[in-house]
Amino acid sequence: MILLFLLTTIKWQVAYLPLNDTTFTLKLYLEIPPQVLRFVNLDSAKMAAYEIQMIVFDRRGNQITGDYWYREIERETTNFYDSISINIPQQAKKFNLKILDLQGTEILNVKENITLLSYLANIRSRVYDDTLFVTFTVMNKKDIAGSVTISFQNMEELRYLKTGVYDDTVSFYIALVPNGKYDLHLQVKKGNDVIETTTVPVEIARPFYLDEKTWHLKVSQLEYIATPNEMNQLKKAKVEERDSLWRAFWKQYDPTPNTDYNEKEAEYFERIAYAEEHFSFGDKGWRSDRGRIYVKFGPPDEIQSRPYELSTKPYEIWYYYRLNLKFIFYDRHGFGEYILINPQGDRI
Repeated sequence: MILLFLLTTIKWQVAYLPLNDTTFTLKLYLEIPPQVLRFVNLDSAKMAAYEIQMIVFDRRGNQITGDYWYREIERETTNFYDSISINIPQQAKKFNLKILDLQGTEILNVKENITLLSYLANIRSRVYDDTLFVTFTVMNKKDIAGSVTISFQNMEELRYLKTGVYDDTVSFYIALVPNGKYDLHLQVKKGNDVIETTTVPVEIARPFYLDEKTWHLKVSQLEYIATPNEMNQLKKAKVEERDSLWRAFWKQYDPTPNTDYNEKEAEYFERIAYAEEHFSFGDKGWRSDRGRIYVKFGPPDEIQSRPYELSTKPYEIWYYYRLNLKFIFYDRHGFGEYILINPQGDRI
């Protein structure tokens, strides 16, 4: 992952709930950013279509069940939610989840082991403000399990278990936990003996303006478009002012100000992501000279490059025919850091 706030990634959680002694229900919960889909004009609306595919395997890799679900949605400006359910036999050990944009390409392909527990099921997490909520179903019909300990980072919650099948929730205060991916640990005991353990992935993904590290990084990445005064104002903004100031800054560049989606902002940070991914090997990513030119002007119309030779160091010439400009980058040390030798560009 390049930058947490930058990527438009699909978030997903999977939970299991027993139907009987031999069958479980696999429930998949999805949060999908609209930017990962390709929308096309259909009558008076912009529509996208995608397909969810789920294949379930046994321990030998043989397919034992599977299904697919077709979806069609109208353009959204915020993330939208979806879910599917499929019944699986107890011998299920792995699944393969795919999501296909039917106007484009594959947008998700993950494989995961299936862990069916005896005393806990339907384990899910969600973040609201500064609190992480963990919900789970207790399956303690025979009164065997005595307690469950839920651990997150250096925090821990203990629940004594009742007899029967019921839902429970614990919460953790996470104001000081940065955005990122973490493990949640659950341990079931009978007296002092551990009888079941599991680890569940948890993602903390607040809006970028509520996370100190993310906010200051994202503001610093505006250096190719913002004035020093604008950047200084954003850096010093109070937490409660950040969202409105950010929106006001980008409003001046919005080509469609009557909509919530700002194409210019999206394009800018897509370029930042590209620069970070392609110009970081031996170079400085979005802070490199190639990164700066790419973010400011977009992809070049043509690149001429010469790799390392004994007589000359590697160089690249980027041509922007639509701007009548070319930029020359020279790898002076031969280790991948390309220096721009004509900062203003030359006429073609």
